[in-house]
Amino acid sequence: MNSVNTALPDKASVEYSFGKAAILYDRYADHHRIIAERLMEFVHPNAAPGSILEIGCGTGILTAKLLKRFSASAVTALDISPDMVDRCRLKLNQSGRLSFRVTDAEEYCRMRNRYDLVVSSCSLQWIHDRERFIENIFAMLPVGGRCLMAIPVTGMLHELVESCIYGAHAVIRQLDLNSGEEWKTCFKNGGIDILSSSVESVSCVYNHPLEVLKAIRGIGAGIDQGPAFLKPGDMKKMTRYYSRNYKVDDSGRVSSTYRVLYLLGIRM
Repeated sequence: MNSVNTALPDKASVEYSFGKAAILYDRYADHHRIIAERLMEFVHPNAAPGSILEIGCGTGILTAKLLKRFSASAVTALDISPDMVDRCRLKLNQSGRLSFRVTDAEEYCRMRNRYDLVVSSCSLQWIHDRERFIENIFAMLPVGGRCLMAIPVTGMLHELVESCIYGAHAVIRQLDLNSGEEWKTCFKNGGIDILSSSVESVSCVYNHPLEVLKAIRGIGAGIDQGPAFLKPGDMKKMTRYYSRNYKVDDSGRVSSTYRVLYLLGIRM
């Protein structure tokens, strides 16, 4: 039977997976560089937050853009993985405006420290209690404070998911992703007014479906959390289906697409 099982991995598994990927993360983070660049386009030209919290800083792809764009702001970069924070610190800690927190974002945000701007790119999909998390972000913001988010939503990596289901006829596990509308409702229910939002596709091209898998694993975000993704025979079926249905040119290259909600919110 064709099926996708959705689940959220435990925090220890998330920390381990991203820690293992930290050294080579930047090599495989093509989607994330595009998403971070696009997210910064939602920043108001006159925005000048005194303090910024970045949730899920990773190796610092978005962090570097925040430091450059907000040249007088104090930035706190948070990540659950000490290895990711070490990579970010190695690249960016020449700035005296940058500090780090190695901790779980849900636990940290329960403390409700004040920030003028809370930012995250491709991290909120790992949050377990999403409604409570947004409530805590609201409580962290002063009146007029803003949040700037890029969040993967349903439809993420649809080429790979569909190739596993219809090509390999496999039961797979995938992250429990919300739709863009579900996330927007969550922000509204948490008290945050949405100033602008957009759900967009971000596609990258790879030479072969196996390179798509390599890239996903290379950033620590494997679609399946088990020890084996597909059996060898099923893997061949998956790659054949993927190559046949999602090739972008006659050379056999294939697409891999993220679906992302970009959202700018404010506490009124």
